[in-house]
Amino acid sequence: MHTNKESSFFLILLIFISIPLFLSAGKNIHVIIPKPQKVLSGNGTFLMTKQTRYLSDTSLAQNAIAYLQNHLKQNAGYLLKRGSDSKVNTIHFHYDPKKIKKSEAYRLHIEKNKISIKARDKAGFFYAVVSLMQLMDPAIWGQKGSGRKQKNWTIPSCTIEDYPRFRWRGMMLDTSRNFFSKDYVKKFIDRMAQHKLNRFHWHLTDDEGWRLEIKRYPLLTKVGAKRGPGTKLPFSTYPALRGQKNKVQSGYYTQNDIREIVAYAKARAIEILPEIDIPGHAKAAIVAYPKLLQDPKDKSSYRSVQKVANNTINPGMESSYVFLDNVIAEVSRLFPFGYIHLGGDEIPKGAWKRSPAVHRLMQKKGLKNAKEVQNYFFTRLDRILAKHKRKMIAWQEVMQGKAKLRQNNIFMAWKSKKAGVRMIKKHRNVIMTPVQYLYFDQQYSRSKKEPGHTWSTPVSTQKTYAFNPGNSSYIRGVQACLWTETALNEKIADYLVWPRALALSEVAWTAQKKRHWKEFQKRASGEGLKRLKAQGVHYRPVVPIR
Repeated sequence: MHTNKESSFFLILLIFISIPLFLSAGKNIHVIIPKPQKVLSGNGTFLMTKQTRYLSDTSLAQNAIAYLQNHLKQNAGYLLKRGSDSKVNTIHFHYDPKKIKKSEAYRLHIEKNKISIKARDKAGFFYAVVSLMQLMDPAIWGQKGSGRKQKNWTIPSCTIEDYPRFRWRGMMLDTSRNFFSKDYVKKFIDRMAQHKLNRFHWHLTDDEGWRLEIKRYPLLTKVGAKRGPGTKLPFSTYPALRGQKNKVQSGYYTQNDIREIVAYAKARAIEILPEIDIPGHAKAAIVAYPKLLQDPKDKSSYRSVQKVANNTINPGMESSYVFLDNVIAEVSRLFPFGYIHLGGDEIPKGAWKRSPAVHRLMQKKGLKNAKEVQNYFFTRLDRILAKHKRKMIAWQEVMQGKAKLRQNNIFMAWKSKKAGVRMIKKHRNVIMTPVQYLYFDQQYSRSKKEPGHTWSTPVSTQKTYAFNPGNSSYIRGVQACLWTETALNEKIADYLVWPRALALSEVAWTAQKKRHWKEFQKRASGEGLKRLKAQGVHYRPVVPIR
C-alpha cells in the first residue's frame, strides 16, 4: 500500500510522462489517404516557416514544388525560396532511380531539421508532396478567398516508402447528362490528385448532349449541346433526368478549354481519357448530322434502355466512318493520352434491323447477325484509332463478340467483377469498375432522402472499401463512375463522390493485406473529412465509429 507522498509522486511522474505523449498525439502520422505501403515514426517535428528553403537536383520535381508553393501562397501568404546549400530547415528533392525502383513511387523522410524526398519520375515527386501536405494542418488545403492565413506548419517526423498497387486509378465524370463548368472539372481533377487517383475518364458525349467542340462539325455543339423546349433533343430520359423541364439547358467545352484542363491535369500527374460514346448513346450527334450517321431508308423501330429512340449510329453507312475518323483526328490532337474510350455499351435491340444499308453490308461481308455487325464496326474503328496512334478503351460489351481488336486495348468491366474475370480468361486487359461497388451515381443507402439512382444496388462507402479487384496481371486497375442524371449541381455531385472516392483511392493504391475498414474509417472521418471541409466540398458524413 502506497503512502500519500508516494501517490503524489507517481501522479506527478505520470503527468510528466503524459505531456510528450499528449503533444505527439496531436501530430499523428497515420492520417494519409490512401494509406502508404510503409510508414515508420520518427522523433520530433519539422517546422515549415517562411525561412524554410528547398533544394532540387531535378526538373522532374517542378510540378510537385509548384503545387506546394501554390498552397503556401494561398494559405500562408508566402513562397519558399530556393536554397544553395544544405543548411537546417530545408526540403530536398532528389532524383534517385537506383533506390526508387517502381514508377510513381517515392520515399519521404522527415527529420527535425530536414525533409528528404526521393523519386524517379514526376508522379513520384508529386505524390510525395501530397503525402507531406496531408501530414500538415488541413488548413493547407483551404480554398482561395477563405481569408485564413497560417504562417507555420508543424509536420511529424517519419519515413514513408510508398508506391501504388495499380497503375490505373480512375474516376469518371459524366458531363453529358448534366453539364459541369470548366472550373468544377478542375476542382474534380484536383481532388482526385490529392488522393493519388491518376486517370480522369471524361464522358463527353451521350444521348443528352455533345460537350466537345469539333471544328470540322460545328453543329455537334450548336445543335447537339442543347436540350429542352424548341431543341431537337429530349430533356427527360429513363432513368429520368431530374430538374426543370421548361427551359433550355446547354453547355460545351471549347478546344481551348480542353487544352487548359489537359495541362492542369498533367501538372497533377493525371492523364485524361476522353470518351466518345458510340454507336449507341449517340442521339446528340445524330440530331446534329442525321444525313451522315443515319440510313434515310432505315425503318427500324427501337428504344434504348433509357427509352431514347433512334440513338444509334448506322454501321452500314460509309459516311459514319468518315465522320468518326474526322472526330477522332481532332480528339487525338486535343488529348495526348494514348487511349480514347469509344463506349460500345447498351446498343439497343432492334437497331439496324430494317436498315437497307446494314443489310447490304451484311451481304457483302458475310455477317450473320447484329452482333457480327457490331464486331465489324469496332474492328474498323480500331483501325481508325491505330491510324491516329491511339488505342481503344471500351465497355465490356465490345468484348462479348469476336471483334478483331488489338491485344493492347483495354475493356471496362462494369456489370460485375465476374465479367472482368471472364475477359481475363480471354487474356484481355481489364479495368474493374463494377456497378455493385464503384458506381457513385447509386444511392449510399436505400432512402428517399438520399440523392442518386436506385436501378442497381446501394453503394455505401464501406461497400466500396470492401472491393478487392484481384491480382491478375491483366487487371490494369480500378475506376469509379459518376453518371449525372440525378446530379443537378456541384453540391449533389460532391455528395455522391465524397467520401466514397476516399475508399476508392485506397482500393486502387494500397496493398490488399494492409487495408482495414475500421482503421480507414478513423482516418476518413477525421483528417480526411477535415481536408475536404477546408476546400468547401459538400461531402456525405462518414458513419461514426462505434
